[in-house]
Amino acid sequence: MKLTYFGTAAAEGMPALFCNCSYCKEARTLGGKNIRTRSQALINDDLLLDFPADTYFHFLKNGVEGDRIRHLLITHSHPDHFYPEQLELRQSPFAHEMREKKMELYCGEGAFEKLKNALVANSVICQKMTVYQPQRIGNYTVIPLPANHHYGDGAFIYAIKDADGAALLYAHDTGYFYEEVFQYIEKEKLYFNAISYDCTNVDIPSSLKSSHMSIDNILALHERLSKIGAVDKNTTEIINHFSHNAKPLQHILEERVKDYGWLVAYDGMQVQIANKKT
Repeated sequence: MKLTYFGTAAAEGMPALFCNCSYCKEARTLGGKNIRTRSQALINDDLLLDFPADTYFHFLKNGVEGDRIRHLLITHSHPDHFYPEQLELRQSPFAHEMREKKMELYCGEGAFEKLKNALVANSVICQKMTVYQPQRIGNYTVIPLPANHHYGDGAFIYAIKDADGAALLYAHDTGYFYEEVFQYIEKEKLYFNAISYDCTNVDIPSSLKSSHMSIDNILALHERLSKIGAVDKNTTEIINHFSHNAKPLQHILEERVKDYGWLVAYDGMQVQIANKKT
């Protein structure tokens, strides 16, 4: 499984759209990995995770041919993750000779309701998913799990397994997991070869009830997942989705988490995820 990060920032981006703080100014000066767009990722070449307004730029920057995208998972309805107005463009006269005639979109309640007020091309097939119900999507088995985020929206995090058995937990956006999520993971004996953690707050104090996570939350989450056998020393752990308020300069983040062996996501980063377990 190949995971490519297109965007690794929270809603305001990094540097933030209208911010002139010292960290945003430094990010503008340093450039490179310190420039972060809104959250989006791609699995292999056909499963897209979220659909922000930055999608067009992401496709250009990463050499993605949008008509080849067959499947789209939406985590929740916030506009930095879901900007459905762009789905009107997947039809004539905006698009011709598409190689994938249909794109299948999967989401929860809030995003599905948002779709009702958007102009969506007939080539986009929209389906509402049910929490804890595994679904076969192309070459993947996808399980939507309830996110601790935007209560009442039906926000999801996703457990995704490919045809080779490589398993990813894509945990954006969410705070510390609900107890029922741990119980489900343990009951179903889910194991993850890789986890992409929400780390919006970095070192900003965050309670276990917060809708985003900090490093302390992730450490507690890692410990709990280890106890139930969902992760081990072979699991690739990645932090992602950073607020500019958390001062997310790449070199600072890498130094901060080096003792944990975590990767720090940046726009354009690719991670190969193999099916292996202790």
